[in-house]
Amino acid sequence: MQQRSRARDPKLAPVADASGPSALPLGPRVASILEVAYRARRPVLLEGPTGIGKSELVAQVARSLGIAHRVLDLSLLEPPDLVGLPVIEEGITRYALPRFLPREGAGILMLEELNRAERYIQQPALQLLTARALHEYVLPEGWACFAAINPETGDYHVTPLDQALRARFLHVPVRADRASWLAWADANGVHPAVMAVARAHERVFVDVPPRSWTYASDVLKTMRPHELADVALVRDVLAGYLPPVWVDALLSSGSLSARAIELDVHTMLREYAPKSVHAETLRGWKERGETDRLDELAARLKAVLGGPEAGVLAANKTLTLGALEALLADLPGDQRESVQDALGGNPTACVLLDVRPEDVLTNYQASPARARVEEWKASPAKHHRIALLVTAVRAKVLAPEIGAELRRSNAQRLSLGHFLLQVGERWGLPLAEALQKIGVTPIRPT
Repeated sequence: MQQRSRARDPKLAPVADASGPSALPLGPRVASILEVAYRARRPVLLEGPTGIGKSELVAQVARSLGIAHRVLDLSLLEPPDLVGLPVIEEGITRYALPRFLPREGAGILMLEELNRAERYIQQPALQLLTARALHEYVLPEGWACFAAINPETGDYHVTPLDQALRARFLHVPVRADRASWLAWADANGVHPAVMAVARAHERVFVDVPPRSWTYASDVLKTMRPHELADVALVRDVLAGYLPPVWVDALLSSGSLSARAIELDVHTMLREYAPKSVHAETLRGWKERGETDRLDELAARLKAVLGGPEAGVLAANKTLTLGALEALLADLPGDQRESVQDALGGNPTACVLLDVRPEDVLTNYQASPARARVEEWKASPAKHHRIALLVTAVRAKVLAPEIGAELRRSNAQRLSLGHFLLQVGERWGLPLAEALQKIGVTPIRPT
């Protein structure tokens, strides 16, 4: 049963992470670890709170590797369900193996609720995980075993695992990650009101796990317009998943009656091209003067590109500059510039660039980066690249050790002077303000 915490302002809620300060955000970084573990055929212990998406990430990794994925909930099993029923053949006891144990091929066998299972289930499960065998059964070479557990805290009724056993696993403590969930949620049609709240509140998963937000979205999407207009009914429905403070946040989001946009924004960001179906639709809107649709598309793009999920989409290669810039070139000027402003100020999206802050700080006046920036200035559909580079350099110089170095280095301050002169006040103002804040004066080129 979902635990309820006391109601409080979500903006002021303290950060509380049951999986500890060393937990990794559940997203691309953890997915890369799981891929390595699968190649090494090492058992993994994913440890984190319930409902944050551990199992979903494992399924995603299996899909990306093109292998099978099977899930076994250990909390529902009795010993014969896992080890098989004994069968006597020619006076020898053998075990009739369960059908779910793989016999061939490649895949990941995911064991759920390992530390919520009884000891008599834990023992054979641990043998399967660590020894890759159960009696005569041997896990096929192409398969790996992963397990998910909840933290051993007062929040969960668990059977602790022996430390000697833990040492046999690749142990990965994880926590819910808002950026990764937003990227997933936006691509999977989560209700606009839930998306609005998750984007607005950094601590959206402190009280409520991602799974409960997804459930709330599911029920909102099935409600009819007259039901959504009934505030009392909406409160009663959402109260089954969310504390009152978050129900209030959803009601005040202004998005309860919003419906999904006609175009798939994530597909556009990944593969938009001048002759694509999306391009034809967009051109039709422009020709017919459907500015409301264009404004809606721009608003949706700004929400995605200006938010934390942009970095996750870039890391997953589901946001590419080629597709984005083809799309920007087709947007009317006002909408294009508003989208570029949202993206350009987003530090999580700086990974899209192939020019690094170090290229600006080191002999910029003679570096290839200077020519790249000049090229970007000449193309309106690439102006966001300039803003992104300024954002990246700004983040770099605000690091304490870098600021001290800049104050001592005339060469670096001259490089910054050349860069600021080139980009001008339109893009360079945030960087100039950051340099003033840390007491660094760029040297203006003569």
